[in-house]
Amino acid sequence: MDAILIARELLRAGPTALGEAKGIVLSCPSRGVERQRRAELVDSQLDAVNQIADDG
Repeated sequence: MDAILIARELLRAGPTALGEAKGIVLSCPSRGVERQRRAELVDSQLDAVNQIADDG
């Protein structure tokens, strides 16, 4: 819900407002678990892509 409210306020600010809202919401200390899980997912995907590239 916070993301929606922040995005609505920032959308009046211009085309980059949605990205700014995402940054504000995701930088919240309570979002630490989500950031960690996303980082782990991205790292595992990059490892898989690199393995495929090395094998190919």
